[in-house]
Amino acid sequence: MKNLVYERAVSADVEQVGIRLYQVPGGFIAERYLIQGDELMLVQIMPISSKGEFEKFALSDPHHSVMRAIYMEVRNIVWPDGVGEVIWMDRP
Repeated sequence: MKNLVYERAVSADVEQVGIRLYQVPGGFIAERYLIQGDELMLVQIMPISSKGEFEKFALSDPHHSVMRAIYMEVRNIVWPDGVGEVIWMDRP
């Protein structure tokens, strides 16, 4: 079962872009979503397995400049003490 622990979106021109963060039994899952001007929604799902992988994901986001504060908030939730390189995810 997944539990929504964070959601926030920002405007990027005519689009809305945001993150939903879910806590799951094995750690966290992030959903990055983009709502286009014609209301088409695109969703990327990322199991958060390490801080390094999350950083790569965030930095490769074409909307990183408007999402920077949101990515920082997610980092502070997942790694509240600023450490913890690996978050273990149960794999089926």
